[in-house]
Amino acid sequence: MERDFRELVITGSKEVTKLERFVEEICDYYNINNEYFGNVLLATTEAVGILFSLNDSTEQETIVVSFDRNPKGLIFKIKLGNSEGNAVDQEDILDREIRKHKLSRDIFIIRALTDEITISFNAKSIVLIFYVSSMNYEKSLQRINELKEYWNKKNILIHRK
Repeated sequence: MERDFRELVITGSKEVTKLERFVEEICDYYNINNEYFGNVLLATTEAVGILFSLNDSTEQETIVVSFDRNPKGLIFKIKLGNSEGNAVDQEDILDREIRKHKLSRDIFIIRALTDEITISFNAKSIVLIFYVSSMNYEKSLQRINELKEYWNKKNILIHRK
């Protein structure tokens, strides 16, 4: 299997459209259908949003999104580029609780949309894995079953005459 590795650097949350185009090109290349494409797109944008919200600093933040393909599926590694300062330490209690609630909701969404997720201990990177190797297998099984049904119906009609 030939290795397919791609990388995207996003500077600031205003460049999320670059991420959308990046994910769309990858899904088009691998013939990922609309429903699963939506899962990949929403999960990756939410993960980028989490890293931007966790690491609000006065400096311009960059996030590196790398894509890799393995026999299991599509892997998106989203990591913080430069992590000098962290504004979470300067928040008051109410802001911290609001942030925790929003983060737990966002992480729940991502966990529901991905097949595997790994969040680093220091919240500097998120790895999303989407299983696509079984998609073609399931489609093949469906086609085989449809053909079997067709031939069974054809055989029944022939025997009755």
